[in-house]
Amino acid sequence: MYVLTSFLLSLVTLFLSLYLYMKKCHKFFEKSRIPHIKPHWFFGNMKDLFLKRKDVVAGYQDIYEELKHHRFAGFYMLHKPSIMICDPELIKIILVKDFSYFHERGYPRVVKEVEPLSNHVANMTGDEWKNLRIKLTGTFSSGKMKMMFPLVKKCAEGIKPALNKYYSDDEAFDAKDLNARFTTDVIGSCAFGIEANSLQDPDSEFRKMGKAFNEKRWKTSIRYLFPQVPVFLIKLLNLETPPPQMTNYFTNIVRDMIKYREENNITRGDFLDLLISMKNDKKVERPKDQNDDVDLEKFVSQIGTNYKKNDVEMTIELMAAQCFLFYAAGFEGASNTLMFLLYELAENPEIQNKLRNEIISAIDDNDGEFTYEMMRKLPYLEMVISETLRKHSIALFLIRKCSENYKIPDSEVVIKKGSSIVIPTFGLHFDTRYFEKPNDFYPEHFSDENKKKRPHYVYLPFGEGPRVCIAERFARMQITVGVVYLLKDFHYEVSPKTKKPLEVIPTAGGMKVKDGIWLKCRPL
Repeated sequence: MYVLTSFLLSLVTLFLSLYLYMKKCHKFFEKSRIPHIKPHWFFGNMKDLFLKRKDVVAGYQDIYEELKHHRFAGFYMLHKPSIMICDPELIKIILVKDFSYFHERGYPRVVKEVEPLSNHVANMTGDEWKNLRIKLTGTFSSGKMKMMFPLVKKCAEGIKPALNKYYSDDEAFDAKDLNARFTTDVIGSCAFGIEANSLQDPDSEFRKMGKAFNEKRWKTSIRYLFPQVPVFLIKLLNLETPPPQMTNYFTNIVRDMIKYREENNITRGDFLDLLISMKNDKKVERPKDQNDDVDLEKFVSQIGTNYKKNDVEMTIELMAAQCFLFYAAGFEGASNTLMFLLYELAENPEIQNKLRNEIISAIDDNDGEFTYEMMRKLPYLEMVISETLRKHSIALFLIRKCSENYKIPDSEVVIKKGSSIVIPTFGLHFDTRYFEKPNDFYPEHFSDENKKKRPHYVYLPFGEGPRVCIAERFARMQITVGVVYLLKDFHYEVSPKTKKPLEVIPTAGGMKVKDGIWLKCRPL
């Protein structure tokens, strides 16, 4: 009896301690006089998500809807307070004007000695990030994109043979798998200088590595939840991202390719060439008719001058990490965008036909050739891509970590050093104040007339400011070329195998559709 009583008293004491601790944490916004949603004593504002009453997308959308009329407001993730920035002008100030206070993304720390491939520019912080980002600034200018365009186009030429197989067998195809194979080929060619041949051979080694990496993305989620995991536990629990065998695979590809090119004096005009030139302190040649349109001085002024300037030594490991970033970001983001774009076109045949007519007409007017310059002559395609990135955001939100105490302009609120702020990308993209028909696939949201009607900082598919996705131009080029080659020869319909409505699940690697998107194609 005594043991049982002691046990029950311990449980009550533990519960009361937890309750009082959580209630104390939930006083943060009240004390700071920040508008906020009243929290549940334990779940904060995440009750429906943790009890699986709503998916993550719907849960965060509800929070945004409740807070969107404030410039900024608070919500609780369990005990942790987060500030959501809802006002477009304040978003601009934080991402651009006062960027020096918010230059960190709040990613889990990288342990270089056990996960060197994660030591890339997207994960870096502080002076290390600033020095490497400056060095890489010109690598994705329009001049460099023109150099890589033929490589992307060559990969896209493999789409037609791959689709012909599905049509001849009267099969539905997995839109994610097809587009992931295309983007894998593009990244293999442009970042690593290899022919991955994933469109021809779905079981190619390079493709298998991509699939294996995405299957291990749960490790990234663990690292987000426990960012200060000690090194010995990372090794013991195999939480390295990516795992050691993948690190060896990609590092060896980069090492062998650099050696081969330098010994044989070979250049391809790809991303690896640009890194090799940096390693050797050479200036990269660009096409004579192209100017590099990256304003380095403007970029440097945005990141601020309060940092220690060091030259970055481009070691094999550091080069491999930048190539791997190309792989990790481009593989998932671009393939998802192409998947959702094809689905929306299959669901909206009038949009599909209008877009196809624009593409075929432009190619016919250019003697049957699709060139780099033609991408600027496809305005409706640009609208369709932008609408896909709006409706099917690559990320639900942007997170920025405050590096110094920051007083929010026109308020008395101070964001403490180390605190995180959330910019609700998905919420903004579905706000009826900015987008007339947010739940529809409506490319006219991005007509010149409609773009002028709304603030710039409510559409953030790649982020904004100095921490904007460095490869945005490449991603858009890859998607554009992919759409041209997907659409010019085939018509698409949704297969009955696709379950509607789509159940979209946010993951560490991007948005995943439960049971997939299955389409049928027929040649024109």
